[in-house]
Amino acid sequence: MAAKPAIPANTSANPVHTSEKPADTPAKPEPFKCHVNEDPDGNKPDFIYGGPFFVPLKKEDRLMDLNTPTNVAHSGTYKRSYAYHCLKERLPIILTKVIDYVNRTKPGAESQNYISNVSKLKYDLTTNKTFEHFTAKNEETEKWNRWIDELQYSTYFTNSFLWTECYVYRKLQEQCELYPSLANFDPFQEQKISAVTSGLEPMCIVAEKMPDMLNNTDEEQQKLDFITLLKLCLWANKCDMALTLGEPVNLIGADEETMAKKAIDPFQMIIDLKDKLSIDNSAKAYQNLKSKVPKTRAKMEKEEPEPPPPPPPPLEGEEMVLPPKIPCPAKLIVPSRIVYDIVCDNTGYELFTDLCFGTFLVKQELVEAVRFHVKKYPWFISDATMKDFNHLIEECSKASYSRVIPPPPPKEVKEGEEPPEPEEPRNISSEGVRELAATWKQYLEDGSFFVTDEDFWTYPHVYKDMQKIDPNLYRNFQFSTGILFKGDLNYRKLMGELNTNPYAKMLERLQGFNPAPIIACRTVKSEIICGMPKGKFELYTKLDPDWMKKGIYGVIQFCPKAEPFKPGTLPCIDYGKTCFSKECPVHKDF
Repeated sequence: MAAKPAIPANTSANPVHTSEKPADTPAKPEPFKCHVNEDPDGNKPDFIYGGPFFVPLKKEDRLMDLNTPTNVAHSGTYKRSYAYHCLKERLPIILTKVIDYVNRTKPGAESQNYISNVSKLKYDLTTNKTFEHFTAKNEETEKWNRWIDELQYSTYFTNSFLWTECYVYRKLQEQCELYPSLANFDPFQEQKISAVTSGLEPMCIVAEKMPDMLNNTDEEQQKLDFITLLKLCLWANKCDMALTLGEPVNLIGADEETMAKKAIDPFQMIIDLKDKLSIDNSAKAYQNLKSKVPKTRAKMEKEEPEPPPPPPPPLEGEEMVLPPKIPCPAKLIVPSRIVYDIVCDNTGYELFTDLCFGTFLVKQELVEAVRFHVKKYPWFISDATMKDFNHLIEECSKASYSRVIPPPPPKEVKEGEEPPEPEEPRNISSEGVRELAATWKQYLEDGSFFVTDEDFWTYPHVYKDMQKIDPNLYRNFQFSTGILFKGDLNYRKLMGELNTNPYAKMLERLQGFNPAPIIACRTVKSEIICGMPKGKFELYTKLDPDWMKKGIYGVIQFCPKAEPFKPGTLPCIDYGKTCFSKECPVHKDF
């Protein structure tokens, strides 16, 4: 039998690609083929959602058909991981929807450039290209480009999932920075406005009960109300449109027909979802805050002297004697007032519950002020920005909502039993929402509330690196009585984006990030968790192998450890340049 001719090196065995052309005829590039189901060698590529084409995933040696190993950062390297699934399918869909939204709402040449650049971003993501540098002229560009140059793995799938996601959303923001007509454009504005509107009914129900919570004087009831409000904050975290790819969120999981007949009662949700709360440290968080506040007040009174009285006006011919300078408040080793921090997640109903929780802390005198942290840019679809924060309060201040819920049909009565009293129809109105909005505006004016949007929240860094990357923010947290971190993204950053042992202690998994007592409050939407009771992880996985991806289960975890101040630590990045005396006009949050 005759031997087959050898195939020359660097050529394909497919005869279509081995056809010879005369030496003097330049080779023509093959046209791009749409809707190809296999490559020229007959191999079927992985399907990537990215538009009208089947785009083959660039094969990398590092991509492995494995689950993410323990104590390894989540990434698209492991093809059985949720990270791989999100990078391959979910994130490209989100970018496609951004392109569609811009195409529908923003005509003009610059918008077409935006669409072209986002289309390229989507193509680079789906084909696992290397990260490109940023080009907008600002300080963040220099930082991001330096971080890109320092990466060990520089492609979308092989770098950490957290870093890649943050890069994609930061690239979206850069497109707005490149084109003046898009300077204030939010590609997710439509969804976020819808989230406020659709969340109005549960807001009304919560607002109706808030006066009783705010005005109670019983300490045991204070504890119960604290726990209830914290659980409202937890289950409001279901309102994450990154999980639903920008689609409206159904809070109670009923179908549309049922939703039309049933009120969305957040307090009933707490009862109905009791078995879905896999870790509940809310009582411990309250006890820590309650025990800490009196000690903090006593320490403040002891260590912070009253400012000296102003000198008398000078007599004629005498020079004015200036009062002694008061040290910058950032230099103090105890805060000038008791502050609680809330690192927010989604806008709409979830942000509303965060504000209610903060109102309770101030009104019940557990703290003197609450500092809300929001994103600087549109981020992960529904994350709250300063604009969203103000929009929610404004919408609440002019809310006009009313709905009458008919009573449920009477239950069947057995023979010999007396029928129960008929229930009254339930009237849901927005009066309480408007009253809360008035309180929030007052708190923002008198300093009981303040909101900040530090750069760090849109950086790709995990929280154990905060002290190195943003020491001023870390020190601000050290002044805090406690920090509430909301949502899945914050939880991933707290855990260092590592695939942790689900039974590891929270303190261990924070990896040294302990500026103040921490509450982590999230519905579980990614494959990262710690601190679970023994046996629960296997039980949940047996019932549903994908339970960690659906936002069905929730956790309220608490770590009381707080790192003490170190002598000689630089108190403020601006300290030493100018003494601003007692009232610092730059750092209002101290």
